[in-house]
Amino acid sequence: MLVHIPDHFSSKLSFNLKKTPVSITDRSSLRLVILGWFFGALLLCLGVFEMFSFITAEKVEGQSFIVVEIFSFIVILIAIGLIVASFFSFVRYKKFFFDGKNFTIIYRPALGIKHQLTESIDNYMGVRLRVLFVQSGLFNRSRYIIDLYHKDSNKIVPLYISMKNKNIRKIWEGYAKMFNLPALSVSDRGLIQRDCADLDKSLSELAKEDKLPFIASGKFPAPASVLVEEQPKATLIEPKGIYWDIFSALFLLVAIISVLLLTAGGVYLTIIGTTIPLKYWAFGAFLLLAVIYFSMKLFNSYQLVIDNHTVRVITTLLGSPISEQSLDIKKIENVELAYNPTIDRYNLSIISDDKIINFGSRLPVNDLIWVRDFVIRKLIGN
Repeated sequence: MLVHIPDHFSSKLSFNLKKTPVSITDRSSLRLVILGWFFGALLLCLGVFEMFSFITAEKVEGQSFIVVEIFSFIVILIAIGLIVASFFSFVRYKKFFFDGKNFTIIYRPALGIKHQLTESIDNYMGVRLRVLFVQSGLFNRSRYIIDLYHKDSNKIVPLYISMKNKNIRKIWEGYAKMFNLPALSVSDRGLIQRDCADLDKSLSELAKEDKLPFIASGKFPAPASVLVEEQPKATLIEPKGIYWDIFSALFLLVAIISVLLLTAGGVYLTIIGTTIPLKYWAFGAFLLLAVIYFSMKLFNSYQLVIDNHTVRVITTLLGSPISEQSLDIKKIENVELAYNPTIDRYNLSIISDDKIINFGSRLPVNDLIWVRDFVIRKLIGN
């Protein structure tokens, strides 16, 4: 038994299994690796240059170089870490071979020896669709992953990975039909199984055939964190107040502290007569702009609007719409909670063959369950 390794490394992958034998390699993007090396080398040159300038500079009485020394040392450490991490991220990979009956998985870690596993297609439970967030501070994107699911996580085979959700359900259904396996998805109810025969049926059709899970909630009163407004031609659902995840809060806190320390250091060195290079003030100005931009995100909100024909998710800033995603009600095939282990949160996924739209990732899971059931009731006319 191998120690658990990540299910995938790629952000873009498509395993074409129509002809066998076939193989595919799952590894980090070479473009991102090259960018990591480039910026790492750039930072390293900057840090070494500043450190060399500090060592060779003639120290004037009363002049302090402590800011330059610390800054150079930190930049050099960051640069080395970026170069090494980029190298290791590309060295490691997983390679998958399929001969029509068995999968052979070869795992090459960044350090250590290769491992190889072989597993029959008959031992896989189904084709799973997951939606994960790739998040760094306030920046986040959804990553859509389709894989052959196995109880042993080391034997999971990624079939399709993309940062775009176009036709994601159709691709998922295609793989499930190819292997004649159930389509699986992760929700608050655990691993949900859907038979191949039901994959193309809409939510309304499943409701008529009594194939929807039991709807336990979704009736008024609504949770305290959710505002529901019944308008003449539409129903609007919106989170109340500000919901901000811990990653965003920590990122903003670090940025604010950095700006304050840089400003305080500049003021102190100015008082004692040391001239601060313009580039350090430019760096501080960049941090300040980042703080202002991230602070504006606090005023972002999301609205879910259901009318007679469409479901829309609208992103607003200070009450003004800035983006919108929509789905035709007749094409909606599922509404479920998708789990994101990266931030240990759920979000509401409204799914059709064409795409998936998400809502409510900042809401508590119990409130999201109510929203899910409320939306399902609206869509099936219950």
